[in-house]
Amino acid sequence: MALLHNVTGSSLIRFMQSLGYVCERQNGSHKIFTTQAGKTIVVPAYKKKIVKTGLLCEILKDIGISKIEFIHAI
Repeated sequence: MALLHNVTGSSLIRFMQSLGYVCERQNGSHKIFTTQAGKTIVVPAYKKKIVKTGLLCEILKDIGISKIEFIHAI
């Protein structure tokens, strides 16, 4: 089981894609994801670098997923 303090950008991106988010474009090291409903979320595209806990919590809040659900899903 993963913890919130060791999640990479690539695992976060895979999780978002499994929820139906589509990468519309990339601007530098950030990918911009949208849904069918038009909701837009910007995610850092780190391959091996760890996403900081505060940023990860804000992204999860924007998605509407709790921390526990995220930990069990990845």
